[in-house]
Amino acid sequence: MRKIIIALVLIFSTNSFSQDMYDIIGKETCACLGTKKLDYQKLDKKELQTQVGLCMIQSYTSHINEFKQEDKIQFDDQEGMRKMGEKVALKMLVNCPEIILELGKSTQKDIGDESEDELVVDEPADVFIEGQVTAIKKDQFVSLLVKDKNGRAYSFLLLDYFETASVLTNNELKVKDSVKVGYTEIELFDVATNEFKYFKILTDIQRQ
Repeated sequence: MRKIIIALVLIFSTNSFSQDMYDIIGKETCACLGTKKLDYQKLDKKELQTQVGLCMIQSYTSHINEFKQEDKIQFDDQEGMRKMGEKVALKMLVNCPEIILELGKSTQKDIGDESEDELVVDEPADVFIEGQVTAIKKDQFVSLLVKDKNGRAYSFLLLDYFETASVLTNNELKVKDSVKVGYTEIELFDVATNEFKYFKILTDIQRQ
């Protein structure tokens, strides 16, 4: 069964100074986790999340005086901390993707250990929806936004190769195109919220 464990992050616009600082914090968070020499096979989900958060906050605290006053974040500001986590996570994905992968693998193992007595079933088949493309966003990952005939909006991520992925990568798909989209839902680690969430991952795109 295919397993994709990656860090999911969103990209927010910010000035070059802040980007430089978040790059430093991302690198230091990676280094911090590396020096801890964590045994990812033994730590449970909460312990892993705690270690990531501690390293991130440790780095931010050591550089807090280098931020402009309006860019400083109070630790009781949940929204501000969430946005900081998103920006740092992006840098971590670039600087130490292997650590994020290890975090995900360990959590999957933890979940598997808890389910040893449960019936093991095959991965569910891909789901398909038909609709109209409303937007195509190209940041760290490619996102495809689609609205079906009932007006329901969907957001999909392009993370894996599949045969028809080229319609996105080659810019062949346009806004307002009618499409049939295949997808699967996968639990991904979101460093910004320190938890795993389910996201829709593209597996097929057919223009209609």
